[in-house]
Amino acid sequence: MRKFKAIVRYQMVDILFSMSVFFIVFAACFGLGWAIIAFAGEGGTPFKGMYLWMCVFLGLCGGISYSIDFKFALQCGVTRAQAYLSTALSFGVVALVFALVDQLLLAVLPLWGEQSIVALYGEGYGPGLLGFAWTLAFNLAIVFLSYALVVLHGRVGKAPFLLGLLAFGLLAFVLVPTVFQVVPGAADAAGAALLPALGFTAHGIDLANPIALFAVVAALSATAAYLLTRRAEVR
Repeated sequence: MRKFKAIVRYQMVDILFSMSVFFIVFAACFGLGWAIIAFAGEGGTPFKGMYLWMCVFLGLCGGISYSIDFKFALQCGVTRAQAYLSTALSFGVVALVFALVDQLLLAVLPLWGEQSIVALYGEGYGPGLLGFAWTLAFNLAIVFLSYALVVLHGRVGKAPFLLGLLAFGLLAFVLVPTVFQVVPGAADAAGAALLPALGFTAHGIDLANPIALFAVVAALSATAAYLLTRRAEVR
């Protein structure tokens, strides 16, 4: 248990330091962009969707954690289950912090409404408990899915993983669009199933649907990652 606590403490300090550096760079870029626009006297919003940079950080966090932190934890003598639990806790922290920061900026900085993803649903849908739950579930889905993909890559090897990505790309960008073109009503049927899951229902915006969707993706990805790490070869 002592080794497990040490690994948890190490990963928490590491992730908090990484987030601190990220937020410093993020704030500098965000402030510089607005300063340039204000100095130039241009109207409107110079850029939108800056929360996507947080999504990139989440993806990198999930990808790097297996190749570095998980293997380091095993070398320190903890079990695979403990190493995974420590990593999952760090993921939960970064997802929670990003969701809280997003809510804070929505509350105190009106301009952030054009940068937050959940706020793109419309005015009034970003701030609040549902907006926080949406962002938290979204963050968890990203970080656990990226982690599961990296673990899968380590489990099956480079060639099978790349073949799987190629097959997925052909399915998503060739086969599915072709089916939409040749099968009458296929695109409408897919839209009727996908749009409500993303929150766009016939009765308006419903954030509960995407919250449930992201939570399921996060849970399945976390479970798959755990099962894969139990037998993944560590080099």
